[in-house]
Formats: sequence, structure tokens, C-alpha cells
Amino acid sequence: MNLIIAFLKNISFITFAAVWLILNKSYPKEIYVGSYINIIHKDWVLYVSLGFVGVFNLIMIFFLRLLQNIPIEKLNIPNNIFWKENEISKDEFYKVLKAWFFTFMIAINLYSSFMLYKIWDLNVQNEVRDLSLYWMLGILIVLIWIIFISFRFKIKKYSIWD
Repeated sequence: MNLIIAFLKNISFITFAAVWLILNKSYPKEIYVGSYINIIHKDWVLYVSLGFVGVFNLIMIFFLRLLQNIPIEKLNIPNNIFWKENEISKDEFYKVLKAWFFTFMIAINLYSSFMLYKIWDLNVQNEVRDLSLYWMLGILIVLIWIIFISFRFKIKKYSIWD
């Protein structure tokens, strides 16, 4: 039950659905791929992409719960003796971990909705375009996610990287 509640509290899934529905309102109901026999319906693409994001969110939440159940000394993080000294620092570690995961899930869901919009837009217009700028944006999101946790620990004045 806690897994379902955590999934429903995740605003990124709702954001993904809203962005997808707003951006694709003006597109045709179906497009023809190659010939008039091969038809892709817009609703089918929507359900597949929402299912992908839903499964991705469930996997991330399951992974977060798994990390919370592993004792801190078994995680092989730098300076793990500091984290098991008292409960306040242990709770702070898990708060940062949750913020890290949820920030990543929101960023990846927004990025995937943007990429799906661009791919669908290119399919409707029958254009071939270089998407390297959009892929670099995805790599930038992952780098910001990695940098986020180190800055969060530095702001809280925890010396885990010593």
C-alpha cells in the first residue's frame, strides 16, 4: 500500500500526462506510416508512453525502498561511520536520498514527455532532423542530478567526501 501511495504522490506522472495531452491536442487522430494500411493512432502512442513512465516510476520507487532497507554500513558510501552515529544524521541521509530520487524522476519524466512530443511532431511533419541537442539536454539532466546530491551534502556541512 505504501508503494501505491508513494506512486500517487509523485507529481511527475501527472505532469507528464498534462504536458502530453496539451501538446498533442492539435495533431491528427491518426498518421499513416508508409502506406494507408499502416496506421498509428495517437491514443495508442499515449497509452504506451504513459505505461512506460508509470513502470519507470514504480521501478524507481521500488529501488528507493530497497535502498532504505539496506543498512547504511553495507552501502559502501564514503564515511559511513558518520551516518550511523545517531538517528538524526541517518534520517537526514534518507531525506537527501528521497529528494535525489524524486528530483530525478520528475526531471526524467518531463524530459521524456518533451522527447516524445518532438518525435511525434517529426512523424507528423515527415521530417528528418538531428536530435543531438535534445540528447545533450538529457545528459545534462543526469549530470545535474548527480551534482545535486553533492551540493546538498556540502550545504548541510556533512563531510562525506573526506
